[in-house]
Amino acid sequence: MTLPQAIDQQSHTPRNLKMGGVCAVLGAVAFTTARLLHGDTPAADAHAALDFVASRPTYAAVHLVAVFAAVVALAGLIALVTSFVYPTARMLGRMGLASSAVGLAVFSVESTSEGLALPELADAAAKAAPGERAELVRAAHAVAMATHGPSLVAMALMYGVPLLLFGVAMVLDSYPSWLGWAGTVVGTATLLAASGLFLSPPLFPGALLYGVLGSMIVQCWLLTTGVAMLRRAVGLSRRA
Repeated sequence: MTLPQAIDQQSHTPRNLKMGGVCAVLGAVAFTTARLLHGDTPAADAHAALDFVASRPTYAAVHLVAVFAAVVALAGLIALVTSFVYPTARMLGRMGLASSAVGLAVFSVESTSEGLALPELADAAAKAAPGERAELVRAAHAVAMATHGPSLVAMALMYGVPLLLFGVAMVLDSYPSWLGWAGTVVGTATLLAASGLFLSPPLFPGALLYGVLGSMIVQCWLLTTGVAMLRRAVGLSRRA
């Protein structure tokens, strides 16, 4: 057996699938928890945003947790792609991983930047005189505007494109077709929603993208995919 064949065979072991499944489940649960603790920041109203952040002492921490949760989920997706049997499915999966990695990089910068900047401004605003607060409100508005575009690109690349590609790959491979089609639909919806808000910010409330799609529906798909990987690992163990 050649080295590439050995590596390929090793990637299909039940242990790797179990580890990947656990990562997908834990990453999805942790990300949803962090987003629920984060809440819906009223970014369109900088004055209200500062008050919102000031009332949440864990605002910076949940941004960091969300980044690490996304990294854990990505580890699960890597295991998913290495479990694909058919060449076309593997190619689509690798394209999805490339998009997810770029999206995670953008998300890490955007999320941690906002997660540090707004609490600092909120703390300063709470101690500032009325005349000084106006300047801090303008700074908060600038932070929101500077991070809005990257956050939409992150959603499109981290969840939209990957789920679309992973879904098609799962349909072509031996995973449940319904799960693959669900990923394709959710990924397409996320990609279209993020692109639509980028081109036309007033198109619909951002909470539908960040809250409903990104923090709930996408994470439900990741969790279900993790469970499917665990079940597949059990099946492989029984046949071994």
